[in-house]
Amino acid sequence: MRRHSTELVRLAAPIVVSRSGFLLMVMADTVMTGRFDAAELAYLAIGLGLIMPMLVTSLGLIMGTLVLTANSFGAGRLKGCGPVWRRSLNYAFVLGVVCIGIGYFGYEVLLLTGQTRDVAMHGGEIMWIVSLGLPGHLLFLSSAFFLEGIGRPSHGMVIMILANVLNVVLNWLLIDGPWLSEPMGAAGAAWATTATRWFMAIGLALVVWNLRDRDAFAIRAPLDGGFRSWRELRRIGYAIGLSVGVESVAFAVLNAYAGWLGKIPLAAYGLTLNLMALVFMLALGIGSATAVRVGIAFGRKDIPDAALAGWTGLGANVLVMCVAGVVAHVFNMPLAQIYTDDPALLAEAFVTVAFIAWVFIPDGGQAVMANALRGRRDVWMPTIIQTTSFFGVMVPFGYTSAFVWGNGTVGLFHGILAGCIVSLVALSFRFHLLARRGG
Repeated sequence: MRRHSTELVRLAAPIVVSRSGFLLMVMADTVMTGRFDAAELAYLAIGLGLIMPMLVTSLGLIMGTLVLTANSFGAGRLKGCGPVWRRSLNYAFVLGVVCIGIGYFGYEVLLLTGQTRDVAMHGGEIMWIVSLGLPGHLLFLSSAFFLEGIGRPSHGMVIMILANVLNVVLNWLLIDGPWLSEPMGAAGAAWATTATRWFMAIGLALVVWNLRDRDAFAIRAPLDGGFRSWRELRRIGYAIGLSVGVESVAFAVLNAYAGWLGKIPLAAYGLTLNLMALVFMLALGIGSATAVRVGIAFGRKDIPDAALAGWTGLGANVLVMCVAGVVAHVFNMPLAQIYTDDPALLAEAFVTVAFIAWVFIPDGGQAVMANALRGRRDVWMPTIIQTTSFFGVMVPFGYTSAFVWGNGTVGLFHGILAGCIVSLVALSFRFHLLARRGG
């Protein structure tokens, strides 16, 4: 247990910074846009609401990079690691181009979700601009997953820290536009994020390409096997991509529900979800580290050690999420005031920020257990469990609480809590069964 805890902290700390860094960028966009104008914050929220399903689905599709790299590294097949990264880069770029194609039709997509023409027009512009940066973000993730799989996550952390500094500077220049003819508002935040994502992609790829022991990992070796050599990467990615895609689409549905409630509820939902997602990055960092530890143990066929690694990750999540929950519940108003000083928006966010304290443990826990299962290449059952939990429980429960029971914005978070609890229980039981069977 102590060995796994030590390694988990060593891996998780930089991964948490790297994952949280992305949300910190979104948070900076949200805070700086919200302080510029509440309506612009609503446009940003609705635009990002549909970008996220594309991003996280693509993230899931390339997450096989982490699993396969960790398995090869754990089995001592170092020269099998580099080709995984090279194939992942090609895959990530293709997925990013597809995302750009979808983002181009942002206005039409938002109209189909029932948004007003004003919201659809401005939100669609945000979707298009942000989509231009998605290939860069996915290329960055391919490199980050590879480095995490070989136990070197600190490089991604450094690039992410630099990216956050760059994003804040660009936000200041573009949102408020001190040297522009007129401020760009939410569109300025979108352009800042897009530019920053390409900086991240190029920076981390150069780091991997120039690793001192690049020859040991066959990083620059010619690829062989053609499209068939991608098979295992795609197989794992299809399941994970579907799983996280379904989860993200479910959240996008709730985002559309928030839009039906009005601009203030939409903005409150957006800032609260941003705060919740920032905390979720802590859980995702723990989950990624857990997947690496489980994957390495599974690669050397040590099933009991793989089980211990998984449960250690879940325990670490509970401790971290308890602290985060207390902070959110006690300091709900100061946290909301970070995003806005609009009285009407603060009144709405006061309630929602306090409530998400209850969501942190089950939301983070289900992410950790899903990653633990993926680390041992059990990828389709987590997909089935999460699809059922989010679309079978979260979405209908959220709608019922928000509209039928009249709870409004906080009712949407009631649905999130219910879905995450069901997912956590089912995923944990699945992991227990596999550990007991020894397979």
